[in-house]
Amino acid sequence: MISEIEKNFYRISLRMPYRLRHVNAYLFAHDKELALFDTGLNMSGSYETLEKDLSDAGLDINNIRHVFLTHVHTDHCGIAGLLQKNTGAKIYLSKIAFDEYQHFRQPDSAIKQLRNFYSRRGMSPQQIDLVIEEYKYIRNIITEFNTDSYLQDKESLEFGDWKFEVLFTPGHAAGHVCFFFREKGFLLAGDHVLPFIAPILSPDIFDDSFRPLATYLDSLSDIEKLPISTVYPGHGNSFVDINERLTDLREHHRKRKNVVLGHVNIQPKTTYDICHEIISATLSDFDKFLALNETLIYLKELKTEGTINESISNNVLVYTKD
Repeated sequence: MISEIEKNFYRISLRMPYRLRHVNAYLFAHDKELALFDTGLNMSGSYETLEKDLSDAGLDINNIRHVFLTHVHTDHCGIAGLLQKNTGAKIYLSKIAFDEYQHFRQPDSAIKQLRNFYSRRGMSPQQIDLVIEEYKYIRNIITEFNTDSYLQDKESLEFGDWKFEVLFTPGHAAGHVCFFFREKGFLLAGDHVLPFIAPILSPDIFDDSFRPLATYLDSLSDIEKLPISTVYPGHGNSFVDINERLTDLREHHRKRKNVVLGHVNIQPKTTYDICHEIISATLSDFDKFLALNETLIYLKELKTEGTINESISNNVLVYTKD
């Protein structure tokens, strides 16, 4: 479904078969040319749905000249390659995001790294196999694309009369960016700030030095300094009080980190052990995997702060507290 927010600025709400149900893409028009921010998921009929939505608004999908990606999760970049192939659109994203995407194109090395990374967190080979099956599914539904232009932090760009700035906002994904339209005061936030849930923070299995929580909180502080009037998120409706939302998000992570800390004691435990003491056994396998990622992110921060100890037992990371 497409709706015009203001003249030549549109929100496109696209269905997806996940818990959040919809993902938002945003479209800007200048003369007949179009710039699309995120693309939605690649599933049966996705391209045709986008094409019809644009047609309903009197727009032509073949006039998309630019595709800007906040990050390379499947629901935000799924049909980027198809758009590039069919319309000749140029695709823009951060170099870190493109590197993340490239890992999807190299399945053998990625699967090997997945096994190593999660076995060190205490997952069994059978549990890791489930993660790999999900990875293979994700890999197959992202259409292949190329780029020759990487977005730079704080660079200013223009599309017709629309002027906007690129903001690097790692946390939900290492290569995540937002787009700030200073003259209008609105932020295309991707999955950095959502109106009703805390965005999932993702580890970088290829860079264990990446600290998702620390970088996420830092980037919240960066956008807090901006004169933002309206946030247009990747999921859910737009909202205006970003400072209240940032306070809520910080408090959420403070509480969740303390929950994880409460399960660390003198008995050595793996990430998997701690996670499964906290979560419900009724969660789906995929939600359990997301919970494990969240747990390891908090453990990483607690270890960096010196609050807990990390050691290795039988090639698995374990945690204790004096």
